[in-house]
Amino acid sequence: MVPMLARRSPHLSRRDLLKSSAAMGGALVIATYFPLPALGADAPAPKLEPKPNAFIRIAPDDTVTVIVKHLDKGQGIATGLSTIVAEELDADWAQMRAEFAPANAALYNNLLFGPIQATGGSSSVANSWMQLRLAGAAAREMLVAAAAEEWQLPATEITVERGIVRHAGKSKTARFGALAEKAAKLPVPQNPTLKDPKNFRLVGSTAVKRLDTPAKITGKQIYAMDVKRPNMLYAVLARAPKFGGTVKSFDAGAAKAVSGVIDVVQVPTGVAVLGKTTWAAKQGRDALKIEWDFTQAETRSTTETFGAAGALWRRRISELSECLPSSISPRIAIRAPARSSLSAAAAYCTGGATSWSGWIATRFNALTKRDSSDERRR
Repeated sequence: MVPMLARRSPHLSRRDLLKSSAAMGGALVIATYFPLPALGADAPAPKLEPKPNAFIRIAPDDTVTVIVKHLDKGQGIATGLSTIVAEELDADWAQMRAEFAPANAALYNNLLFGPIQATGGSSSVANSWMQLRLAGAAAREMLVAAAAEEWQLPATEITVERGIVRHAGKSKTARFGALAEKAAKLPVPQNPTLKDPKNFRLVGSTAVKRLDTPAKITGKQIYAMDVKRPNMLYAVLARAPKFGGTVKSFDAGAAKAVSGVIDVVQVPTGVAVLGKTTWAAKQGRDALKIEWDFTQAETRSTTETFGAAGALWRRRISELSECLPSSISPRIAIRAPARSSLSAAAAYCTGGATSWSGWIATRFNALTKRDSSDERRR
């Protein structure tokens, strides 16, 4: 996935990026300001303006919610990033929650990709690691400072362990939720002390359970395709059987005759059938008569396509090899003709072209929001 990183970053050359990649309702809300440093020995630091792009919310009920800026499509990002925060915060894992960030590249950009909010290239932990460690450490110090102020005791004598703020000598303890409001009024430490990795309790531990597992096994997890709104219609799309193919003409008569079909609309990628149910829309899609234009379509066979892709990856691997020690010999074998995940989207319009909400499975949140808004205005 390195070529994706190189293509998306406007600040680094491909060679510099390869080198750097190889080297590297709550009462209290934490925002960290973290410009990306030079990760490689001779890689210049990109000039990024500091922006608040990682957040922690500690609520009065003692829960700690990490605002996750990346898409979790099963790879465990929500749990992984929450673990980083919990480690530096010294929270109890039972306190931890995860919430996905809204589409806002100014706040939640991927530090390795540049000024865009995106997930990909195995970059989620790499670009969030120090960012979230600093956020967790800052939150911990603010909670300690709040306890020191309330108890009138030196902060240096106060410790935090498994979600409990404690002064052993005076037998005083407090949970995060009890200190959150007072901590929120204190200045955010600009250089909080980070844990020594040898003292990590959660990072790398097999005892950490995924945050999303209970909801998934009980059926409570809501995906984009599960969203339901009043008077909702379902769309099924007829796409060209060859990449690059376009609609030359179509006959929607038989499709519109299917019970439950509301409308048939041509879109840039094919023809969409709208129905009261998924089944009605699918039956309508199957009844469409479409003449496709393959003038600009892909004509290579699967074997030829894999051959071209292999040549591209061999060139990329050669570039990567130049930046790695001679003892490391990267290899790659790709045979993946199918999508790894199912995309879905739902839109709810409340004010014509001026107001709408969307639930979309996407790795590029802000870009998808922008593109969807552009399509809505057309």
